[in-house]
Amino acid sequence: MIFHVYHFHNELTCPINDTDLFLSSFGSVVDSLEANNVTVIGAWIDGPGHKSFYIIDAESADDIHNGLHPIIARGTAVITPVADLQERSREVAKGQ
Repeated sequence: MIFHVYHFHNELTCPINDTDLFLSSFGSVVDSLEANNVTVIGAWIDGPGHKSFYIIDAESADDIHNGLHPIIARGTAVITPVADLQERSREVAKGQ
């Protein structure tokens, strides 16, 4: 199942000025997700806005939680299941 993960923090919890902290959190989250059976389709950041965005494919909420472990203490994650709009549109069109 495909999920959109939106993670945000603020200037007080931002690790940008601590290289070791950055590398052990945001610098390692993609590897951590993949090590927990989560396929990372894409990952992006809005550095000045203290936001990161991930599109992932996962079968388990536990896998997502475990994979996000490096950034859990750095802020808040909003995890939303999403569907393919074009595929859904085709399904709707067939039903009419």
